[in-house]
Amino acid sequence: MEVSAQPAPPQGSPQRGFFSSLMDTNFNSLITPKLITFLYVVSIVLLAIGTIAFVIAGFAAKASTGVLLLILAPLGALIYLIVIRLWLELIVVTFKIRDATEETARNTRR
Repeated sequence: MEVSAQPAPPQGSPQRGFFSSLMDTNFNSLITPKLITFLYVVSIVLLAIGTIAFVIAGFAAKASTGVLLLILAPLGALIYLIVIRLWLELIVVTFKIRDATEETARNTRR
């Protein structure tokens, strides 16, 4: 039996699709949590393309530069990926705090 790592959405905020959330002028449904996964995948792809481009450019300049970039470019990309992941996790935690606060407020109303 598998247990989902995702908590159930709060009862006060209905689950909407991306485009219906985008057109919500009251900002009751937020799009940022829906975009986090997409932004992370795009970051990974762009970092991979950039790393490959740096290595190719290094080998085009000189073989020794190419070998150096073959070692350093993936390390730099890894550092950038860690920083991106930390920022995105910070955003997710902020939204989870918001959800927990809404649930606490809903549970304490009379």
